[in-house]
Amino acid sequence: MKTRPNFLIFTDLDGTLLSETDYDPGPARPVLERCRQNSIPVIFCSSKTAAEIIALRETLGNADPFICENGGAIYLPLGAFPETGITTRREGDYEIIEIGTPISRLREVLRRATAKTGADVKGMGEMSLEEVCDLTGLKEKEAILAMKRQYDEPFILISGNSEALEREIKSQGFTMTRGGRFFHILGGSDKGKAVRILSELYRKGAGHLLAAGLGDAENDLPMFRAVDRAFLVQKPGGQWGSLPHLPNLTRIEGVGPEGWVKAIDSLLNETGYG
Repeated sequence: MKTRPNFLIFTDLDGTLLSETDYDPGPARPVLERCRQNSIPVIFCSSKTAAEIIALRETLGNADPFICENGGAIYLPLGAFPETGITTRREGDYEIIEIGTPISRLREVLRRATAKTGADVKGMGEMSLEEVCDLTGLKEKEAILAMKRQYDEPFILISGNSEALEREIKSQGFTMTRGGRFFHILGGSDKGKAVRILSELYRKGAGHLLAAGLGDAENDLPMFRAVDRAFLVQKPGGQWGSLPHLPNLTRIEGVGPEGWVKAIDSLLNETGYG
């Protein structure tokens, strides 16, 4: 068995590694184990909160760094990198590289933008626990973790023009993107920035490593642009998300975890882990 990987795997969660309907990795479980046995990092890169991802990592036996809230922060297990050269803060068993804007500021900008455009939105911070459960299909315990936002405010557009709202948010120096169920407002962060930072930390100690990224939605585009190989899995119904052409992007047949397995199997075989 190889002790040093040839590549890194950055993966979206909902609708990619996890089924969009029941949040289960299904056929991806044995492939995750195969990666773990070969010391290949599988780095969760998601709009989910740190609290959600930490719970998921425990369930799936994942011990690698992760990126939460669409690139808002990178969580490094203590001792993962001897010296990052980047300002971090320590919280529990992690060193945290913060990239995003505090949630209070994001909510303020969203309020101003909706007032100016006349859009009617509802952010997760305004939702009850019951509403979050209904919108996401999460159980109460999981929804509580999903509501622990720090750097990314998910919201639904009740009425109004999404393009006008996005223009106004951009004019204030912030970003609006869309995931599987929600629009998101971000400030100064995206998945791509976080992926580049973390990739460089890995490469400091190991030289060149191929970085692969897997996702299913618009908010994965910055990640796709930051990796060597990108894979877009299908959504329920067999359609692919609407993304522009990228020279490194492969559209994989297979919904969520099924497509994820096909992409990772091909990478493992190409790099000598078959």
